[in-house]
Amino acid sequence: MTFRFFSRLHAGRSHYLWLAAAGAALGGALPAINAAALQSIEAPLDDDIVVTANRTPTSRSEVGSAITVITAQEIETAQFQVVADALALSPGVNLARNSAFGGLSSVTLRGAASRQTLVLIDGIVVNDPSSPGGGFNFANLDVADIDRIEVLRGPQSILYGSEAIGGVVSIRTRRPGSLSGQGASQTFRAFVEGGSFATVRAGAGLSGISGKVDYRASVFGTRTNGISRADSDDGNTERDGFDSIATSANLGYSFSPAFRAETFLRYGTSATEFDGFPPPNFTLSDSDDSDSAEEYVAGGRLIGQLFDGRFTNTLTAGYARIERTNFSGDTETFAGVGDRLSFDYLASAALFDGFAITAGAETERTSIDTGTVIDDVRINSVFGLATVKPFDLSGLTEGMNTLTLTAGIRLDDHETFGSVTTARVTGAWALPSIGATLRGSWGEGFSAPTLFQLNFVFGAGEPNRNLQPEQSRGWDLGLEVAPDTLPITLQATYFNQNTDNLIDFNFATGAFFNVNESRQRGVETQISVEITPRLRLTSAYTYTDSIDLQTGVQALRQPRHRAFTNIIWSVTDRLTTSAGITYNGRERDTDFVNDVFIDDFVRLDLRADYQLSDRFQLFGRIENATDTAYQDVLGFGEPGLAVFGGIRFNQ
Repeated sequence: MTFRFFSRLHAGRSHYLWLAAAGAALGGALPAINAAALQSIEAPLDDDIVVTANRTPTSRSEVGSAITVITAQEIETAQFQVVADALALSPGVNLARNSAFGGLSSVTLRGAASRQTLVLIDGIVVNDPSSPGGGFNFANLDVADIDRIEVLRGPQSILYGSEAIGGVVSIRTRRPGSLSGQGASQTFRAFVEGGSFATVRAGAGLSGISGKVDYRASVFGTRTNGISRADSDDGNTERDGFDSIATSANLGYSFSPAFRAETFLRYGTSATEFDGFPPPNFTLSDSDDSDSAEEYVAGGRLIGQLFDGRFTNTLTAGYARIERTNFSGDTETFAGVGDRLSFDYLASAALFDGFAITAGAETERTSIDTGTVIDDVRINSVFGLATVKPFDLSGLTEGMNTLTLTAGIRLDDHETFGSVTTARVTGAWALPSIGATLRGSWGEGFSAPTLFQLNFVFGAGEPNRNLQPEQSRGWDLGLEVAPDTLPITLQATYFNQNTDNLIDFNFATGAFFNVNESRQRGVETQISVEITPRLRLTSAYTYTDSIDLQTGVQALRQPRHRAFTNIIWSVTDRLTTSAGITYNGRERDTDFVNDVFIDDFVRLDLRADYQLSDRFQLFGRIENATDTAYQDVLGFGEPGLAVFGGIRFNQ
């Protein structure tokens, strides 16, 4: 019998939102700064430029991998509260959350396990080494300071190493001028919202440019009484609250147009109440369990360009740490600390027209301390990627048709498992004359067992120190069509991936072990249409077939069918409304003994915002407007109809 970890214990202690108000008062008191152009060698990012695919700014038409970009404007229009909500509406992405308001939120890409999704914040890896699978919990990651999210799907180990079997989620925080016009000398932003379940969320941020210095600082938080995490339809009535507060900051200094230094800091603390499995029945029900967590991320980066920008060097140091403590009543039941320290050198050289090389070296140390398990491990890596445009295909059709090919290799030297080599090739054929791009990729990935998996044992058994890394091979083929003559964009991608040596937990032996090979295959589609200048529609559908190849059993919490549609109507120049419909198909779950299938569900969300003036904007939304009763994870309830509203201020 296998026991699949799906529920991290949560809960907590109280924190207050007065820091947000203090930040607002401080921002209003700061003197104005003379306007100055930001001297940064960072390329301006828009929907047509992506960074994650090749670790350098690249036109989407030259990227052979499937990638989705979520902008700050899209996040604001949809009134998302946490990053997980935004990711859930991306093709190929599935979100498993054991109830709202601080419930464990695991993101999976293309049916791969959540631990196989690598998560970056401003280029720093933030996956949790102390969690069983080493995945990242999106529950506490507020969107208040987020400027951009890139979701790169498929095996990405060549540029990102271990844990990127399913893909990469790269999150970039705001920079001076975000959502307020580039070149502003100083910008102050603040918001407050409230609504159902006694929920209050607020935040404030200040950013600006002064000579060669650019800066940003934000503080934000949420407090709510929440709902019962154990489904109220099963007779559970105790509300489980959630309380979080976070602050983040960026500071940059441009020595010249070609040399720059920047730092990034982020700190967050949260307290979550949750329901467990109390005796004598040991079934999910109301209980006095709680969790507190503190998360730290810090990074520094030096960027230098030589030879008129044809040779770029980037040196990055990063540190991430998470401290978690669980309680049952006043009794501590778990305490864990996980941290990462990394150093990374990246070089990008455009040697001549049509040929460029990206190469780098990394070293990373991860450690874990749970009291009973204390261990650390180091991985040293080198990698190289060549990008070539071999010839001009413009003779095939009218217009400039560009073929872009990439090929690369990576060597990871793991302290425990020795050396692992992975490779990747991609191709993108842009046909501007017909508004189309054909892209495809093949790649390998590997994921080393976590320190928790190597050392944990339940009962009287022994930990399995013979675990082997998970290894994958995958390919995809996609087509994007966006004709200049039509206000429509169509995207379709087929993917196929196999993963060997999957790691699972065996309740009989009390340890982790390698199990069978899995296969993930499916189709991602998306259509965007500008029906009128004021009416836009986006719709996406993903089919995912994720199974154990030996048993034929469907993967846990992986619906085969998932779809969403979003309609935005700009009623007037000041009033914008939108409606979002999400469909989640039937999926397999477990009660630790038997397989249980969760019914499919449809959810409707309604939103509106009104621009009162240049500085003030009112907004409101109705979540789950049809009051649909559903579960995303077996036994955990989701909120019914809920109403929220608030106001934003921009200066």
